[in-house]
Amino acid sequence: MNNLFNPQSGIVPSVLASDLDGTLIPLPNSAFNYDDLISIKEMLIESNASVVFATGRHFESVIEAIDQYDLPTPDWIVCDVGSAIYKRVLDGFECFDIYAAHLVEVAGGVNRQAIEDALASVDGLAMQPPDHQQQFKISYQSTSNSVNQLVDEINQRLNEANLSYDCMGSVDPFLNCGLIDVMPRGISKAYALLWLSTHANFHPNEVIYAGDSGNDLAALISGFRAIIVANSSEGLEGKVRASLAQRGLADRLYVAQSTASSGVLEGCRHFGLFA
Repeated sequence: MNNLFNPQSGIVPSVLASDLDGTLIPLPNSAFNYDDLISIKEMLIESNASVVFATGRHFESVIEAIDQYDLPTPDWIVCDVGSAIYKRVLDGFECFDIYAAHLVEVAGGVNRQAIEDALASVDGLAMQPPDHQQQFKISYQSTSNSVNQLVDEINQRLNEANLSYDCMGSVDPFLNCGLIDVMPRGISKAYALLWLSTHANFHPNEVIYAGDSGNDLAALISGFRAIIVANSSEGLEGKVRASLAQRGLADRLYVAQSTASSGVLEGCRHFGLFA
C-alpha cells in the first residue's frame, strides 16, 4: 500500500481526521481558537461525523490532551506518527493489534538498535524521552532551524546502510524545537489512515484531513480533502499545492485564513462537513 489513492468525485465527507498540536488544539492565548473548538465539537455531534486523531503524540499523551483541551472524543487514534492505532471501545480505547502485526512485516526484521547504531554519530541529534519511543518509531529532537538538514542527512545514512527505514521532521509549535521520527519506510499518518480505511467503516473519499507541519505532508497530499491551517510550517503549503496540482487534485486543498482549531472549522465548512 502506498500513501496515495485516486479520489472519486461526489462522495460526501463524513470523517474529520486531524493532527492535534498546532491544528485541532488551540494555540496559547487564542480565545477564538477555544471558542471555535467548542463549535467543532457541537457540529461533529450534529453532523454525526466520525473523528480520527492523527498525531505524533504517544497514546498516553493523546488521552491527556483530550482532557486538558476538552477535545472531541475520537473514534480512532492514529498516534506515534502512524506507527500505532487505537480503537474506541466502551470503556476507553484499545490497541488495534492487527495493525501492530502488519508493521512487524513492514519492518522486515530490522530492529531499533540497528537504526540507533547507524545514526549514533549524527551531530545535533538528541534522543527524545523513553515515553516517546516505540517499537517501530525511533524519535529524536534537535534545534528548530536544523530539522530539514538533519532529515536529509539521516535519510542518506539509512540508505547507505541499506536499512528500509526513513525519517520525517517537524517543528514543535509550543517548545520551538525540531522533532524527528525514524520509522519503517513508507509508514506515516497517511499510510495508517489509508490502511485503517480498509479495516474500519469509512472510505478514503469520506475523509477530510487537517494539518500544519512536515509530518502531515504525506496525508495532505494523499488525496484526502485537505486543510492547511494558517499557522502551518514554512514551505508546507507550496509542497502540498505542487503535489496535488501535478495529480489534477488542486481542488482537494483548502488553505485556511485562520489558525489552528479556527482553521479546521473554516476548512470543514468549506468542504461541507459542517453547515
